Amino acid sequence: MTTAPETLATSYDIVVVGAGPAGCAVAFEAARLGCGRVLLLEKAGPGRAKTCGSGISPRARKALKGLGLWGEVEREAYPIRGLRLVSPSGREVTLAGSETASVLVRSRFDAILAGAARRAGAEVRCGAPVEGLVAANGRVTGVTCGGEEVHARWVIVANGALSRLHQDHRPRRLLHTCMAWFDGVPFTPGILEMVYDPVLLPHYGWLFPESETRVNVGVCLFAENLGRRSIRDVFGTFLEKHYGGRLAGAAQVGPWRGHPISSTVAVEHEAPPGVLVAGEANRLTNIATGEGIAYAIESGVLAARAIAEGDRAGWEPERTAARYRSDLRRAFSTGFRVADLFTRHGTRLLDAVTALGNLGPVRFLTGRGLARL
Repeated sequence: MTTAPETLATSYDIVVVGAGPAGCAVAFEAARLGCGRVLLLEKAGPGRAKTCGSGISPRARKALKGLGLWGEVEREAYPIRGLRLVSPSGREVTLAGSETASVLVRSRFDAILAGAARRAGAEVRCGAPVEGLVAANGRVTGVTCGGEEVHARWVIVANGALSRLHQDHRPRRLLHTCMAWFDGVPFTPGILEMVYDPVLLPHYGWLFPESETRVNVGVCLFAENLGRRSIRDVFGTFLEKHYGGRLAGAAQVGPWRGHPISSTVAVEHEAPPGVLVAGEANRLTNIATGEGIAYAIESGVLAARAIAEGDRAGWEPERTAARYRSDLRRAFSTGFRVADLFTRHGTRLLDAVTALGNLGPVRFLTGRGLARL
């Protein structure tokens, strides 16, 4: 990315706040569709670290293929061919999924997407924090960045779970995560691990290989299930219980890191006129797995396409926003309801899955089902 200059141009057609997967997807698709001048703003500097398991699910891969961006990502990603699943009772089975995944550290993944947006014609600036929205005549008309006003026909808010640029009154479920990176941990190449420890239910801990030598290990659970414990205490206990022996000769890379995941089952869109909200800023994360990359990319693409369609048809902004809301519901509502059902009832099936895991049909169907959560 390019570091922000002292001043930016004063007027764009679309200003995107946040250069994660959602923001990059909006900027890429809007520029590709000829939506006018597109500016992508990222508050952090180049190569910023992002606390994320960095898993690219089959759904995310499909979305990247649809944009023509998968090839570049695939060249750098670590390929996943199966899953070691540990049930709440401690039984385990290794499943070869019918749909494979990949892992790519977010600093590289986001840089690839930002580079694609820039090549498509978007202006990309990092080190450019957005302080707030600018409004006139009842609608948002831009943002303040570095104390300067930057105006736009549309502002896309895509700056993650902690976004303060809009209000969302929907009920939400907050997940807490904590993770760390290690070199020298023994693992089966190409196999990621999901451990459904009873303390974490209905969520899990994980080990994701990022390269031939490095893994990330983490936990996630509902915030209300923490009680009086800290997420760091929970993570420390999980590491000792499940990976203590394997970590004995490993070297930790950097500190432990945590971040919140904001999710909801109700797929909606609440934003002031002139604003579309994409990705985790709109709580578009899977409540069962915490996965958000696929939904970020897809929602970003839907936002750009709604604007492009509205421009072609001469729609009022309210109709464009309504189209975007409808497209979000169509794309995500069913899957989010299924994920919610899994958090309520699905973990009870995991012991049966691991007990019957040596049966070929069970292995196939479970691998496919988990890939599609």
